[in-house]
Amino acid sequence: MGRVFFDTRKNVHSLTADYQALASDSNKVFMLNAAAGLTLTLPAVADAQEGWHCQVIVGTVTTSNNYVITEKTSADTNVIISHLVEMADTAGPTNTGHTTITFAGTPALNDRVEIFCDGTKYYAVGLGVADAAQVQA
Repeated sequence: MGRVFFDTRKNVHSLTADYQALASDSNKVFMLNAAAGLTLTLPAVADAQEGWHCQVIVGTVTTSNNYVITEKTSADTNVIISHLVEMADTAGPTNTGHTTITFAGTPALNDRVEIFCDGTKYYAVGLGVADAAQVQA
C-alpha cells in the first residue's frame, strides 16, 4: 500500500492590525506585517487549554514601533515563561516569567517566537537578531 499525503501546509495568518487570537487559532503561523506595529493577544490560558500552539514571525520590519504578544485575561503576572535568544547578546538566553513579549525597536525579518500552552501557562522559545530584540515585561 502506498503512502497517503494530506495537505501539510502551515495555516499562515498575516496580521496587519491588532488581533485577538482564538482557541481555534491553534497551530497557526502568525506573520507580523504592520509597519506601525501591532499587538497579538493570546487566548486566556483557560480557553487555549493544553496543547494550544502557534508561531509568531516578523514578516515586515518596523522602524521604532513594537510588535507585542500578550495574554488575554490572566491575573498571573508570570503566565508566559520564555527562553528568548538574541544573536547579538553575549549574555545568553533570558528565562523569565512575564505577561508580554515585545519585538522592540527594529526587529529583523524572521525574528520569531514559538508558543505552547500546557493548560496553566504559556511557554515560549524565541530567536531575534539584535540585542534586546525581544523584551519581556
